[in-house]
This record gives sequence, C-alpha cells and structure tokens, in this order.
Amino acid sequence: MKRLRFKAVLIFLLLSGIPWRLVSAKESKVSLDNQIDSLFIKMKMTGLGIAVVKGDSIVYVNSFGYREMPSDNTPGELLENDDLFRIASISKTFIATVILQLVEEGALSLDDDAQEYLKFPLRNPSFLNDPITIRMLLTHTSSINDSQRYWSLELINPNVSEEYFKSYSNTKPGDVYKYCNFNYTLLGAVIEGVTNNRFDAEIDQRIMKPLNIQGGFNCNLLEPNKFVKLYRYDKNTGTFREDDEAYRPYKYQIQDHYVLGESIGLGYPCSGMKITTSNLAKYMMMHMHGGTFKNTIILSANSEELMRNNYVGKYNYGFSFRQYRDLVPNTVLYGQTGGGFGLKSAMIFDPNHEIGFVVICSGSSSEYIDGYGDIHKPLIQLLYSFFSNAE
Repeated sequence: MKRLRFKAVLIFLLLSGIPWRLVSAKESKVSLDNQIDSLFIKMKMTGLGIAVVKGDSIVYVNSFGYREMPSDNTPGELLENDDLFRIASISKTFIATVILQLVEEGALSLDDDAQEYLKFPLRNPSFLNDPITIRMLLTHTSSINDSQRYWSLELINPNVSEEYFKSYSNTKPGDVYKYCNFNYTLLGAVIEGVTNNRFDAEIDQRIMKPLNIQGGFNCNLLEPNKFVKLYRYDKNTGTFREDDEAYRPYKYQIQDHYVLGESIGLGYPCSGMKITTSNLAKYMMMHMHGGTFKNTIILSANSEELMRNNYVGKYNYGFSFRQYRDLVPNTVLYGQTGGGFGLKSAMIFDPNHEIGFVVICSGSSSEYIDGYGDIHKPLIQLLYSFFSNAE
C-alpha cells in the first residue's frame, strides 16, 4: 500500500511539474523543525534562535517561541529572526579577536605584563614577583577569580579596595586554569589602554563594520524594542521571571561619565554583546574560515590557530575558544558557549567540514549554566547530522 501511495504521489509531482527534490527537501525541513519543537517543549524554552552555516552561506535561520512572553497584561510577542540576543560568554571571542589584532599590529605582546596597560597594579599578593600576562588572561590561568564578581575594576584595584586580594586565588599565575569572567573584563581595559578608545568602539571598527554586521555592547546604540527578553526558571514553582538587568543601558554613566580604563564594567566586555543569530553566524564564518570572510581579513591564519589551540589540558580551552570532542565522532569542533540572566548560548563550528551553528535560548528549564548538556549538545548533533547530509 505504501509503495502504491509513493507511486501515486510521484506521478502527481511529475504531471504537475513540481520537482521531487524540492518537495522532499521541504518535507525534511518540516521534520527538522518538528524535532526542534519537541526539544523546545521538553526543555520549557521561552524563545530559541538558530542559524546554521555551510561554506560561506547561511543555510538555515529560524526562531521559535517568544521575544516577550505572554502575561496577564500583555499577549506577548513572537520571536523574529532579526531580534537581538545578549550572547553572554561568546562575547569573549570578540575581545580575544581584538587583542590578537593588536598583537599582529605590534601594539602589544601576548607575554607582556598586563598591568603595563592598566591604571593600577595587577599582582597576586601571594606572588608579587610573578607578572600576570596577556596570555594568562586569555587562557584563564591568571590566578584571578570571580568571587567578588567582575563588573567593576575597583574590586581588584589595590588603590581603591582593601579587599582586592579576595579576587586572587592562592595559585601561581600561569600554573592553574580557572574559568574567570574578570580576565576578560581586564582584557577590555587593556584594549582601552592600548588604543585610547572605548573597547566597544574598537570592536565595532575592527570587526562589525568590516564584516557588515550589526550589534554591539552599548545598549544605547541599539534598538531596544528588538531585545529578546530573558527569563530565569524557578524549578520549585515551575514558573519564569524576567531578568531585566541584561539590557540596562547605563546611558548617563556611558555618555557623560565614562573614563577609559576605569568604567569598562558598564559594557560587560566578558558577556555583553547583543546581536542577531544571523549576524553572529556571519562572524562565526570568519573564524571558521581562518580569520577571513569573503576577502575581508579580520585575523591572520596564525592568530586564528592561537584562538583554537588547547593550552590547558583536559579543559580544552584556547584564547576564548573551546575544543568540543563529544559532539561528532572523530571530529573536533571549536567555539564557545555562554549563560546568564536565564539565557543559554552556543556558537560552535567545524572548520574542516565548513559547517557551524548558532543556538541561543532566552529561558529554559536547563540545569546547565550554559545549557550545553541538555540544549546545545542535542540540538547541534541534530543539526550537524541533518545539514552535513543535505545537498
């Protein structure tokens, strides 16, 4: 019976002039969306944006759920492909990219003492004779920690805080890997110290404009009505609450009172980029192609290799990129994930097969801080299988 139905459908397609391959591809796309929908429902996601690239093209972009969840007072707004997500720690890759550009220009060296470019001493009080280098900040081996948080340089400035020492671990700089957001806040300040310009302006001039992509760290320069609202999940009540801290503009402080090398925390260099999934996918393609996208060179191939190398053993961390060895058998993928304010983000690519994925969720029941184990991993495995086999 199934074979007869298949023949009947095929005869209809041939007589009607509709290409069989086109219908088959459309049905496959529906099947893919249905599988994504199933995970969306299972993980109680509020909104989900996805972009997939192959070669130098974006081959899939889709949005699921809401930009703003319905409430007693509002009907909610559906998520659209041109909405802006905050992307959390994927932001670190933009900072690392500019640092490596400055290295290529000879403006600094990876083994420079980072305090040369700061307005205060940067020394672990237990290891005063050991410099903390740019390389250590990039690889999270600086001995700095996030115990006092990381959005203000005053927390680690011995000239301001009597408790600055709490931001250091009792390990020698360069010896131990410990993921730390403060490292990239400090690297943002290094960029300002070298360029005498705001770090976000440097990213815009050096990365965003050359790649013709929109987004940024400064909320005041973006469309606020396009921000995807972020939601934290309470597993005890099974409910979500909006976290409005993610898009706080700090307009007064930034426009009139920003001090280079001091006010860096207002822009959250370690986590504050806001961008659409498509524009993040274009940025990812640049890294996937060795620092170049469509004849626009952002980084040299050597610098790109530095970003991907593993410097810390089992943690698989380079200069802001991780190596992912558990997604596809016998294949190493590269990228970064992020989490905060309820959001879960991932930008992961396979340079050898020229395929990459952007996945960003605005809220979910995931118990992973970055959503990797129960959102990104199953989604990227699904997408990799589907698009690597697609014509």
